Amino acid sequence: MFLALAALLAGGTSALQGQNVAPQAIEFSKKVHNFGKISINDGEQHCSFEFRNTSAKPVVINNIISSCGCTTPVWPKKPIMPGEGGKVEVTYLNDQGPYPFDKTLTVYTSASTKPIILRITGLAYENERSLKELFPASIGQLGLKKDIIRGGQIAQGNTKSGNFQLANISNKSVKVTFANVSQGLVLSVEPQTIPAGEVANVEYTIDTRAKENWGATTYSADVLCNGAKAPQPLKVECMIIDNFSTLTKEQKARGSMLLAVNSSFNFGTIAKGKGVTATFQLRNTGQSPLVLHKTDAPANVKISTPTTIKAGEKFTLTATVDTSAGSGEEVYTITLITNSPNRPLVNLFVTGKVQ
Repeated sequence: MFLALAALLAGGTSALQGQNVAPQAIEFSKKVHNFGKISINDGEQHCSFEFRNTSAKPVVINNIISSCGCTTPVWPKKPIMPGEGGKVEVTYLNDQGPYPFDKTLTVYTSASTKPIILRITGLAYENERSLKELFPASIGQLGLKKDIIRGGQIAQGNTKSGNFQLANISNKSVKVTFANVSQGLVLSVEPQTIPAGEVANVEYTIDTRAKENWGATTYSADVLCNGAKAPQPLKVECMIIDNFSTLTKEQKARGSMLLAVNSSFNFGTIAKGKGVTATFQLRNTGQSPLVLHKTDAPANVKISTPTTIKAGEKFTLTATVDTSAGSGEEVYTITLITNSPNRPLVNLFVTGKVQ
């Protein structure tokens, strides 16, 4: 056994990586550590994540990457034998100023190509503020930093994960569950029962394969607090664009290309309630047909445009604006979601003054 172990050490981690080790070989007793409320004057903070090798083969922790230089992990460098355990020691410098923090540690092991995600969270304050001040967007007995969770851009056919904090702003423990979750959205909360005045971590995953959506897409879920539905739903918003990951450089060069002769239309100064008709001249300058997957616009803007345009062809987009709810300087943004590899998103603007 000693000779085998010496050979493994001499060969580095690559020998271990070639073995058929179970994907969940390393099991952590917890994956989130919440420091709670800490003062920025408390100095650096420390915690640890204990783990055990539950497989039948040795496992090496190859690397742990921190999402921030303020968080430093230390871990065993030698192989962890079957049944043995250890711990990842974490130091948080607590030098980022007064704000809620959520830092990730991505653990890469020889057991799987899929990393393990650990998190440290907490609330750092200078002059202590209430949870309602730190999490002003309320969902029943819970609080969020913002009304809508922004998931950013996602290519069609891909998945994207993220996390956010959920605060219990009530004076009693709240068990959080979700209902009527949009197709393609997966949610989990840890801990599921949040003590009064504490903060939980919510993980979300958006899977665009579950249902085809384009452009600005809002996923939602009802939040149940101790079984009672909160008045406001939880909302996660993202921008879904075309997926060009399988195209070669040559294929991208031969793709469609949207060119706007005019990207803005100014209607001057008009009386409130007067209709506006804005026109935009556009052209597909690429070598392949241009497809407009979706045209996103405010509810008071109606769009008329072809959805498929041949290579080299010109076309007109017409926007009809209802200004009855307008006041002062107005900017109406129209976003075109296209199949153009070099220009998947194009914004057009209708501007003017409503009085």
